[in-house]
Amino acid sequence: MTENEDLRSTDDEPLDPAAMLALVEDQRRSVVGQIASFVPVILTMWGIVWLVGFGSLWLISGLAPAFALPVPVAVSIFVALLVAAIVVSAVLGARSGRGRRGNRAEAFSGIVYGVSWMVGGLAIVAFAQGLAYNGMPAALATVFYPVAYALFAGLMYVMSAALWRAVPMLVLGLWTILVAVAAPFFGVPTHYLVLALGCGLGFLVLAVVSSVHLARLRARAAGVEAGRG
Repeated sequence: MTENEDLRSTDDEPLDPAAMLALVEDQRRSVVGQIASFVPVILTMWGIVWLVGFGSLWLISGLAPAFALPVPVAVSIFVALLVAAIVVSAVLGARSGRGRRGNRAEAFSGIVYGVSWMVGGLAIVAFAQGLAYNGMPAALATVFYPVAYALFAGLMYVMSAALWRAVPMLVLGLWTILVAVAAPFFGVPTHYLVLALGCGLGFLVLAVVSSVHLARLRARAAGVEAGRG
């Protein structure tokens, strides 16, 4: 038997079942870490939106007459942060499925998820305008807008958890939906404070937890690679 035939015979031998399982698990862990690497960024960005953005809206009249943030200033802060968070979520969601060969289905899912942030945000504005056209009072609009965006964000987080198997996003989505549903019962303007603290602090805490979890995954993967070397 020639040397080439010996090599071919060795390459054709099946891997040990335990080795195959370890290889599959390492690949899965690597892919999950790559896909979910954007999760802490999104959590942090939206945590700032809820905490600072909705906090600014609450300061319009929440501490009056001792202090009142001018309406144009508060709305500008909220809108700027909201647009930035939607853009970041859309871009990272669209990019999450790229860079992995032979995985067009996941790339398509990431792009659709990213675009959905934009479409949903614009749809809420259009829907609110339709309600205003049919007589929705301005006082009710101050409740509708923040709650609608919170509900939409919560549903998008649940969707992201299903797409990328990110448990922190599932927890965050369900928590956001719960806070959004409860907020209107606290009245105006306290509902802004409920959204700011309930969602904002929750997002930031979960951002830290997810960062630690991803760091452990990367360290474990690096340890496996070092062991093989």
